[in-house]
Amino acid sequence: MKQRGLLAIFLMMVFFPGFCQYLANPSFEGTILMIGPPPDWDICTYGSTPNVQPGKYAIYLPPSHGNTYIGLLTRDDFTWEDMHAALETPLSQDSCYIFKIDLAFQEVLSWAVVEPIVLNVYGSNITCQKDNLLWQSPAIGNEDWLTFEFLIHNDEFDITDLILETYYVGIYPYWGYMLLDNIQIEATPKFDLGNDTTLAICINDSLILDPGGTGYVNFLWQDGSEEPTYLVDTTGLYWVQAFTEEGCSWTDSIYITIEEYIDMVSEMLDSTLVCAGQEITIIVDVSNGIEPFSYEWLGLSDTTQSITIIADTTMYYYVLITDDCGNTLSDSIKLVVMDDPDINLGNDTLICSDGSYELNAGGGFIQYVWQDGSGDSILTVTQPGIYWVEVTSVFGCSARDSIIIDLFPAIPLDLGNDTILCIGENLTLDAGSDLISYLWQDNSTGQTLTVNTTGIYWVTVTDQNGCHAADSIDINFLPLPEIDLGDDFTLCEGEEQNITPGTGFVSYLWQDGNNSEIYTVTQTGNYWVTVNNGCGEDTDSIYVEVYPSPEPNLGPDTTICNGESMLLDPGSQYISYLWQDNSTLPFYTVTGAGTYTVIVENTYGCFGEDEVYLNISSLQVNLGGDQQICEGETVILDAGEGFILYQWQDNTTEQTYTVSLPGTYSVIAEDEYGCESSDEVIYSYYPYPNPNLGPDQIICEGESTMLLAPEGDYTYYWNGTEGEQTYEVFTTGQYILSMVNPCDSVSDGITVEVAPLPEIYLGEDDVLFPGETIELDAGAGFDEYQWQDGSGGQYFMVTENNINPNNPYYYVEVTEGSCKSTDTILIELYQIWVPQVITPNGDGENDMFRADPENWSGINQHTMQVFNRWGEKVWETTDFETGWDGKQNGNYVAEGTYFWILEVYYGDDNAKQ
Repeated sequence: MKQRGLLAIFLMMVFFPGFCQYLANPSFEGTILMIGPPPDWDICTYGSTPNVQPGKYAIYLPPSHGNTYIGLLTRDDFTWEDMHAALETPLSQDSCYIFKIDLAFQEVLSWAVVEPIVLNVYGSNITCQKDNLLWQSPAIGNEDWLTFEFLIHNDEFDITDLILETYYVGIYPYWGYMLLDNIQIEATPKFDLGNDTTLAICINDSLILDPGGTGYVNFLWQDGSEEPTYLVDTTGLYWVQAFTEEGCSWTDSIYITIEEYIDMVSEMLDSTLVCAGQEITIIVDVSNGIEPFSYEWLGLSDTTQSITIIADTTMYYYVLITDDCGNTLSDSIKLVVMDDPDINLGNDTLICSDGSYELNAGGGFIQYVWQDGSGDSILTVTQPGIYWVEVTSVFGCSARDSIIIDLFPAIPLDLGNDTILCIGENLTLDAGSDLISYLWQDNSTGQTLTVNTTGIYWVTVTDQNGCHAADSIDINFLPLPEIDLGDDFTLCEGEEQNITPGTGFVSYLWQDGNNSEIYTVTQTGNYWVTVNNGCGEDTDSIYVEVYPSPEPNLGPDTTICNGESMLLDPGSQYISYLWQDNSTLPFYTVTGAGTYTVIVENTYGCFGEDEVYLNISSLQVNLGGDQQICEGETVILDAGEGFILYQWQDNTTEQTYTVSLPGTYSVIAEDEYGCESSDEVIYSYYPYPNPNLGPDQIICEGESTMLLAPEGDYTYYWNGTEGEQTYEVFTTGQYILSMVNPCDSVSDGITVEVAPLPEIYLGEDDVLFPGETIELDAGAGFDEYQWQDGSGGQYFMVTENNINPNNPYYYVEVTEGSCKSTDTILIELYQIWVPQVITPNGDGENDMFRADPENWSGINQHTMQVFNRWGEKVWETTDFETGWDGKQNGNYVAEGTYFWILEVYYGDDNAKQ
């Protein structure tokens, strides 16, 4: 085996636009005329109102990409517009990127002169932070799109947020405008090691991985090597990171499977039979080995994978195959050449015009194809022409033969033209001489036949070639002519009628010398004709009377006004009338355009007809429907062409009228026929949007404020979302109202701040003991204090003297700014009163042993027990307020001295006493 060097694969650097999706909406696609940025973009600066173009402020420059683009402006009050978008794929700090954007300028704003401005592009990892300027454009004054590009390499952090901001040229503010479209971000530079691959290489060979391209100064392979290329001879995952002088890098990987070298195997056609002179292609299919392969055919100059030969002799064909590793393989094929089949249709021949001939291609073949596509071995022909057949042998070899078939000369048989004779005459028919046989319709066999009666006569003859011919003749024997022109008749003036003695005569002669078969009668008179049929003459006559026809007159075609009518009167001297709609009155009232026809009948039964076309004046004024236009705009009303007079509501007389104020506008127009048409239209004005949300607001926590937009026929957008006229706000934030109508879209903003409620706590509910004082503290630092009794101040003292047993609740309301908070505490006076005597005799005094409600407070729960003097418990309760009636087991206890024990729980910690 010959020695091989390194097998090198040089991989070209390839750029893949769209490899990463950096922006969700890089072409600013959105809804035209929407106030605010398009989808996936937002604003950073309050007051930014980007416009999705084209269509806003008379901007109609076609997009450079997609359907829409964006417009940003600067104002003469040191305010400008910006937008930002989060990058779906961050721009890595160790990579470089080409940034492209299409920019253009157009003059806008009828109230100000706009000039070119610049675009600042910021990249940040914090939303709307503008401390990392990536690029500033020149002043954009081009009125067609131009693509600007710059390189991004930020080595401090990954860029996650992109900010676009317009700005002034110079230090003074002015009105400026810029159009932006089609952002393209591409990582650069890139290379591609290719797709994962499986290949076999020659023994002792290697594969060279080469990132290729220019601009790389350092390389790092998966095993830590730093060479520009890498040798591969085993299966594995290989990757490389390449670095440019600017510090940008790109990484790619490839998985390579190295297969074991397998000896070549070839496949060719098996030794085969071919036909002499046949063209055949021999192809070598090689598997295994290492491509490319080379081929050497023994005795031939061809070195390709396949050879094409014209087979004429049975022989072997040999090929030597060498693969890229220098290994060889030989193969061969034997071609056996077979003779073509023997086919003979015979000599060219003649047939009768009414005969046939059988062509026989012979037997023993597997396929027959005649010139007409038929496939039998025998073909019967009846027409002259060239006939051929192609036959195929069992070995697949084909041969072809042809024959010319022509006709014997035709027999010159002619009995003559059909003829007419007079009765009493005869005619001899002659079929011609030098023929072998004759056969007439009456089965006679002579050369001639004499006839004297009407009929069709025919003969069939045969000549010396055995060919036949036939002919026939139609013979008529005529009598003397007899004609009849019919009865006398009448006509109406203007009518005509044809008269005729019949057809088939040799000559015609009318009273005025006319020789036609048919004579047209139009006038009163006597008419006669003489005819001749070749055997004699006959004459006949007829008298015709012509009466006058009516001539109704509907007048000339005319035009009437829409809504008018016209009476059609053809005259009253007729006996019947028939109009186009089958009505039969002697007159007709017309109200619509069209053609009107009448047929009248006079006393002679003659009819007359007239028609007239009546047109309805179709010119109509149409000023259109009521409309709304923008304040300050003008509209030209057009009454339409074709009128000769115009009169508007202010008596002006032009065809058009310019509307510059709201109101009702009307016109009357007159056409050439004196017909009038009128119309009116109402124009009202759209006011220009003038949003005013008022000054910034502060609301208290838990409250809301209702933002109210001016009322009108507007579409309202709150922070870019369509909404109603009002917008309820609960949280701190900046709220932008955009009011849109067909005239304009204008925005206003307001900041709403939610202030926290003041925090106040008077403590837990408490109990006041006689002689004590409880100090309630509302807390320091509030603007105002108001206690339940109307007093102010931070503190309130609760004593036995000012406590209210009937309403033991104390509250305070504190004010901090505009927000208020309250708190309430329950303080009860601790009181216990137990009666010393019970006399349950029903007199209403001391009948019950129970607590006095007015002297019983500050108690959470209790237990009262009553014992007799022997220590026996006679009553126990936890509801001393209800009391004891002096009974035990349903009976009153005995009079005497009894002892009681009262357990009381009070306060937040449920202390016991």
